Amino acid sequence: MHHAKKCRDRLHVALRSGLRALPSDGQTIVDLGPFPGSLLRLLRRIDYTKSAQLYGAGLMISDEFMSFMQNDIRANILTVDLDPLGGHFQTKGYSKNIPLPDHSAQLVFALEIIEHLTSPFHLLTEAFRILESGGHLVLTTPNVTRIGNVFKLLIGRSPNDRLAPPGYQNPDDEWRPHAREYAMHELADMLRQTGFAIVESRYFLGEDTQDCRQAASQQGINLAKLPFYIVPHLRGSLLIVGRKP
Repeated sequence: MHHAKKCRDRLHVALRSGLRALPSDGQTIVDLGPFPGSLLRLLRRIDYTKSAQLYGAGLMISDEFMSFMQNDIRANILTVDLDPLGGHFQTKGYSKNIPLPDHSAQLVFALEIIEHLTSPFHLLTEAFRILESGGHLVLTTPNVTRIGNVFKLLIGRSPNDRLAPPGYQNPDDEWRPHAREYAMHELADMLRQTGFAIVESRYFLGEDTQDCRQAASQQGINLAKLPFYIVPHLRGSLLIVGRKP
């Protein structure tokens, strides 16, 4: 299935929030954790951002991916270890810092990446550094307080079954399992500690498996979740937007 279609709810919410705050000229947009490139390709095809300078920074960056993104949408893709404190890729010699000047971007996206990091503060600090004053960081991540996790606790299961197992180390796995998941107040606290002002926070439904074939038991679980979505903090995903003063 096409990645952009699979993740359409998340991409729609993030783009709507991010582009609302983006100035109309001199646009530089950075996607942290860009692979497989869906967000950047959408940005190039949107009239409002078709002339923007586009960058992606993260892992899973092959020569073929870099070349494709440059030829297809004129996006510069940069290999950066955004979780250096985790120490997972020390032997690979990756840059720890995004090779862009201070105050050079108006908009940074970090979609579904922070949950993979041992310590997210390096990513947040780098995003803050490259943003100009008044620039925005748009971040999405799974919501640890979602109703699916509540169901797991009620039947005696751990809500951490999607996380990396204790002691997980594989330097060849650059698409790492989740390290931890967050509640909204935890994200807000981290952004404020980094220097951001919170301008938007939202719970939303961002089910990546909505078009997948599912067993009857899973379909029943999905139906049982529906009434609970009226309570915002029981929805599956979080969006938060921080502005650099």
